[in-house]
Amino acid sequence: MSEQPYPDYVQKMLEEAEHLLTDEDDPDPCGAAALCFDMLALFPDHQGAQKFIRRAYRDGNLIRDNRRALSRLIDEWDDRPWQQHRRLALSFGYVSRWEDKYQEDLEGFEDEGEGPEDVKTYLHMGHLQLLEDYLGGQAKGAESAWQIFQEAIRLSEDPHATMFWIGKEYTHQGYFAESVDVLEELLRKYQDDQSARRLWVEVRWWRDHQNQIPWIPPAGDGSRFRRMMMETDPDGLAASESPESVLNQYRPPKPEDLPPSMKPEYVPSDLEEKMDALLSDTNDHSTDSLVDWSYLNAIERREIDVSKFPRWAREFLDDIDDPEQRKFTEEMLLEQFSNKSLYDDAYFEEDNEDDGGGVLDEYLNDTDDE
Repeated sequence: MSEQPYPDYVQKMLEEAEHLLTDEDDPDPCGAAALCFDMLALFPDHQGAQKFIRRAYRDGNLIRDNRRALSRLIDEWDDRPWQQHRRLALSFGYVSRWEDKYQEDLEGFEDEGEGPEDVKTYLHMGHLQLLEDYLGGQAKGAESAWQIFQEAIRLSEDPHATMFWIGKEYTHQGYFAESVDVLEELLRKYQDDQSARRLWVEVRWWRDHQNQIPWIPPAGDGSRFRRMMMETDPDGLAASESPESVLNQYRPPKPEDLPPSMKPEYVPSDLEEKMDALLSDTNDHSTDSLVDWSYLNAIERREIDVSKFPRWAREFLDDIDDPEQRKFTEEMLLEQFSNKSLYDDAYFEEDNEDDGGGVLDEYLNDTDDE
């Protein structure tokens, strides 16, 4: 079934996105994706724009740069579920151009950073509760935040600004399903809010494709993290799992900072079920990933087959005498080569004459930064 006819300017926007993505001198995949999100704000069901965004985010250099940026904060083998929220939140921040485009609109909200004056105490407490889950995996924090935010919307004299603030807060923390729920309620009541609509289409795309972001490893249950830590830092693992660790201690909201109708011990009986439905992953991770995430298994099991590396890499490794340095370098190279969008099968053929300068430059730059 063919798509409905769209105005001529929509085709021109697609052409501009194509130019931004394929510009040989200065490609801009994030700018190209932003144009497509602009199209979706006007025509939410435009299939061509949705597909183009996936194509833009599959740019090999973008994948490499975002993997590197995320890895400076979270090891790719850290598969604890709450770390996946952080990866999604950070990734959205890296590539989104929404706030650049709508910064003037944001200035219309009073003290937008803290939210409306009459409920800013409640919003701040909801923010702190959300951080309990975002930074430490305390799911009670996310459950409490949802309840506090809903009550803040009910009590606020400016529910429009309150919902917008909450939608942004959930977006910034990587809770895309919750953000979409809040923004859709906002748009039902305030249909002319173009900045909220633009944010909604982008967050909705991320909600629907969060398991297909090519630079984010597959979601896990924390078992890989435990195995890797057991091998490399058993004391650190014991400390991270200790009940005495601050990350393992849930800090409930202060009673004086809660809306008057809420009591600290009160949690609706169906709240946990609702939150589970919002937080559950229903999409499988993409099977056509541009990153070969099986490299994590090879590193964990110490089954790195350097015979499959290109010749220059094998010769480089042969010159390393220190066992620990060689191990580190093998893992670094395997991580780099896992980006299939930059290194295809032909790259690893025996007669490859590439001296590996690009990969070595990245390696040396990373070690210098450390």
